[in-house]
Amino acid sequence: MTNCTKRPRSAARAALALAVLALTLAALLATPAALAAGAGDTPDTQGEVRTQAQEDAGGDPEANLPFLFAVFIITWALFFAYVAYMTLKRRAMEREIEALRASFSERDAPPAPGPDGEGAGQT
Repeated sequence: MTNCTKRPRSAARAALALAVLALTLAALLATPAALAAGAGDTPDTQGEVRTQAQEDAGGDPEANLPFLFAVFIITWALFFAYVAYMTLKRRAMEREIEALRASFSERDAPPAPGPDGEGAGQT
């Protein structure tokens, strides 16, 4: 029989690698203004503090497209990683089923005839 104990570890490593890739991609696509939103506070005339993110929210909606694209890419990457993982699990399960079928067919097969024409296990 096959041993499938190592497969979940490799899947966990793949998920971790995808998460690190996603965080790296998000950090690379983040603009310095978005990262320093707290540092860009400006006092308003009524004494309210407005952040750079609040000013950008009402301004240019296309400024958020890199983030949308990053989430889009991450989502599809995770989806295809899941599909690949499930395909590998299905193939392993099919191999195990075939091994079980072979072992059952060997067990249930009639004994091979001996040199005297009778079954090997009979005396």
